[in-house]
Amino acid sequence: MIGLNPRGMALAQALAAAGIQVVVWDEAGPSTGTSPGEDLPRAESLQTALTSASLVLMCVDDYDGVQRLLGQAEPYVTADVVNVTSGTSAQAERVAAWMNTRGGRYLDGALMGHPEHVGVPETVLVYSGSAEVFESHRTVLNHLGEATYLGAAPGTAALYEVAMLNFAWATQLGFLQTAALLGTAQVPATTVAPLLIRWLSATVTEVISDYARQIDDRHYPGDQEWLELDAPLMDHLVEAARARGLDTALPELIQALTTRGIDAGHGMDSFASLTEILRARQ
Repeated sequence: MIGLNPRGMALAQALAAAGIQVVVWDEAGPSTGTSPGEDLPRAESLQTALTSASLVLMCVDDYDGVQRLLGQAEPYVTADVVNVTSGTSAQAERVAAWMNTRGGRYLDGALMGHPEHVGVPETVLVYSGSAEVFESHRTVLNHLGEATYLGAAPGTAALYEVAMLNFAWATQLGFLQTAALLGTAQVPATTVAPLLIRWLSATVTEVISDYARQIDDRHYPGDQEWLELDAPLMDHLVEAARARGLDTALPELIQALTTRGIDAGHGMDSFASLTEILRARQ
């Protein structure tokens, strides 16, 4: 395990807890002994770490660090490398190309969760790149969470990461706006959260599945709801937020995108038609 930031430490701990022999190394730590607070053996050097393992799992601060460490150890990179450092598709592709020219096998990955989620079976981890590496080490990777292979293109996992983070941040920001709005009426966030969770599981997930089909078909039937029906409700949201002294940036963004969709001729189409507005630069 190369990298002992909180995510790297969680990865090492999950593997050790599953009975897998784990040796750790971090360029900021001591060269010998055990990792901070954990009884995990530490490699004496980067060279030792890379030559004594059948699988090298990397989780460092950024891809510059990944490239630097692999470059320092270039003569010794003989094991399969799985990298779960966060970055961009282009960065993943550069590392994969570097490994390929040196005869190495590389798998890029993304952990869709916080350190405390590592090792939980439901936690999503996605991988792309070498199918051989994924198949060879699938059992080990599944100890970190549910491992999903996305294909041979090395940059796919990184693209999934930013796309799924977009969904997470947008959803969480929506919850924060909801909690703040209801908080002006002294409704605790812990009161509304169970209601929202039930609504998400009972209704919103079904809507997302329906929208997914519409997006792939690029056909947005407004049989149940349509933008011109939604628009007045968005006006109400902006007015309520403004009247209660809240920041209106988020509801105004939704309102503005909807107005653009109507102006573009999607007034009688479903909310999913706003995908065409988001695609406008393609």
